[in-house]
Amino acid sequence: MSGTIDNGIMKYVPKSKRDGIAQAWRDSDGYWIMLKDGWNADGMDFDCQTIHEDTIKDLRYQIGFIRKVG
Repeated sequence: MSGTIDNGIMKYVPKSKRDGIAQAWRDSDGYWIMLKDGWNADGMDFDCQTIHEDTIKDLRYQIGFIRKVG
């Protein structure tokens, strides 16, 4: 998945957070966003750089918790 960016997912990511996205894709397991170093997905169970959700609604909720560290 190296460098994969799904524009269907990216339309839900605010411009202020797009620089933090390394990869975004959808597969049979759901929706995925991988963040670049220096970014966290604070809405997950613990600080991490990976967001995985089954629905676009849940993914959009988690996108709101993406933040740049430092």
